[in-house]
Amino acid sequence: MKYLFYTVFALFPCFAFGQPASSIDIGAGVGMSSYYGDINQNKLFYNPNISFDGIIRYNFSNRYSLRANVMSTKLKADDIDFENPYQQSRKEFFVRNIFEIGVLGEVNFFPYINPHEWGHSLSTIYATLGAGYAVSYVTGQEDIGSSSIIFGVGYKRVLTRRFAVEAEWAFRKLVNDEFDNVVDPIKTGETSKLFNNDWYNVIGVRLTYNFWQNGGKCRTFEKDTDL
Repeated sequence: MKYLFYTVFALFPCFAFGQPASSIDIGAGVGMSSYYGDINQNKLFYNPNISFDGIIRYNFSNRYSLRANVMSTKLKADDIDFENPYQQSRKEFFVRNIFEIGVLGEVNFFPYINPHEWGHSLSTIYATLGAGYAVSYVTGQEDIGSSSIIFGVGYKRVLTRRFAVEAEWAFRKLVNDEFDNVVDPIKTGETSKLFNNDWYNVIGVRLTYNFWQNGGKCRTFEKDTDL
């Protein structure tokens, strides 16, 4: 599975630049991530950690887009943070660095395009859905990888002729149940990918820059200086 995502990331710019496009954006953002799973089962923003991401987005129209993204963050949790007697005695904990790649589709609720054009909204709410691959690494330990389902909602707003700002909240449902070191919490001797409990969510803001529009006009080399 991970080789598929590596291939998509490698070829994404070729597809994007080689085909007529409404517009193409690049962007970078910062936010916070938090873990939900066998250790934390009821706190939505438990133990948040800073996250960084970067995207390249191919806008098919003012409604539909496809993006590739990379994200880096850290996840951690400890049984002693919870009053549950079982967790107090179990004393499981973990700290993991996460690197993630993903491919996601976006659907705008309102007609939206940057640079802004007459008849289009200056802002929109959007929904996003896709797939990712996350690698968890700890110094001195074997790396753990997992495919994931990614889904979330966000808000985009045009700032200037080329720049826009976005806010997004997205969840990751992991296929692998080993990220939190608790694979078989009730000691049944059996594990299931279908019913694993490892999730994490990322909420953050992102600044994007539009550099390609109308199927072949590279905004990077425009003579005007209008932002």
